[in-house]
Amino acid sequence: MKVLLIGASGYIGSAVSAHLADAGHQVVALVRTDRPDAGHEQRVGDLTDPASLTRAVTSDIDAVVNLAPPTGDAAVDAAAITALTDPLRGTGRAFVYASGVWVLGATGSAAADESTPVNPLPIVGYRPAIERQVLDTADAGVRATVIRPGIVHGNGGGIPAILVGLARKHGTPMYVGQEAVHWPMVHVDDLADLFVATVEKAPAGSLWHGVSESAVPVRDLAVAAGAAAGVDGEPQPWPLEDARAQLGAPFADALVLDQTVSGDAARENLGWLPRRAGAVADVREVSYPQVDTDGIEVFGAADGQQTDVEAIVRFVAGVQYAQQNELVDAFMSNFRKQHPVWTTAHGKRLSGWDEIDGFTRQVLPGAMKQSTATYEVVRILFVRPDVAAVNVLQRPVTLDGQPIADRPEGRPMYVLAKDNGRWRIAAAQNTQVFSG
Repeated sequence: MKVLLIGASGYIGSAVSAHLADAGHQVVALVRTDRPDAGHEQRVGDLTDPASLTRAVTSDIDAVVNLAPPTGDAAVDAAAITALTDPLRGTGRAFVYASGVWVLGATGSAAADESTPVNPLPIVGYRPAIERQVLDTADAGVRATVIRPGIVHGNGGGIPAILVGLARKHGTPMYVGQEAVHWPMVHVDDLADLFVATVEKAPAGSLWHGVSESAVPVRDLAVAAGAAAGVDGEPQPWPLEDARAQLGAPFADALVLDQTVSGDAARENLGWLPRRAGAVADVREVSYPQVDTDGIEVFGAADGQQTDVEAIVRFVAGVQYAQQNELVDAFMSNFRKQHPVWTTAHGKRLSGWDEIDGFTRQVLPGAMKQSTATYEVVRILFVRPDVAAVNVLQRPVTLDGQPIADRPEGRPMYVLAKDNGRWRIAAAQNTQVFSG
């Protein structure tokens, strides 16, 4: 499918763009000004210029995904929806609108599903009306759908980064308001998978909650953020009035919203399978800890590739997390789909994603019952800006992290390829090292 994506360069949009491309779809980005180096087709348009939006939705566009944040002007946003959906009327082509769970208001411990009445906070006050406008176009032959993401985490971005920043600034874990608050959460890559599934098969007029964890205690997130920031101690409240003064009252008030939200409908009806690390583990161990690149040998890096070095270190941390926790789907998400190859430490040659997937499903479950391993990047060679050979030191450890002296270490070597802005394993080989 050819998908017009609005907000393709944003935190969520960049993940959705990558996952659409990985699924074989052609992404066309709506941009305010043309960028020749963007790497994909672009159409110029602006949410405040309805005519430019309608021009962008040409007959070759099979689906439109609107990830743009609200402008703050209900009339402008309503006009933009009309302009984007008018060319789709009577065609059965898809239109997907990204809203958010804050339209539900406080739910407390009662899990809200897609049938729960809305009670929006002021920061999203007119969004339910936009949702209704989108869904009403289903009666005019548009395959219109709405996704309400939870609080998004992953890849070092989103609201959890605020908690990490607070911990670093104050030298102690912190949260806004009261520790009894819960947030419905979703990893940005899992959310991107949901957008792909919705584009491909969601029925007209459907509404979905993009939530993989229905109620994560904000206190636990604050503790994890402290660990990521390298600070310990009991989490402390950031007074709401102070947060309002620094973040603005509407946003600060949203951060103290206590919610429990179910995402089961998307799992059951769209086959959505969230598979990345949960929010607490992701903040503590994978996406948010400060990356230390000292001691890593780096060769062939171009100017400005320090961010790629850090991304590769985080990528290997994700491999470690999936391995240690026996998460087959999360582990397999590290491989590119196009003809990966892998030679295991025992010399078994695996060719192609399906063969690697089948082998992993056989050997990974139960493999960490008695011991596990840590992964440390020691050397990176950039063959090209988008291809890197990565040497890793794999140390066997007990389940409580103690080194195992009589077990051979591993020396994995990953060939990583950067596909659609994301590093993935194209080839891998592990070698066991026996001392003495």
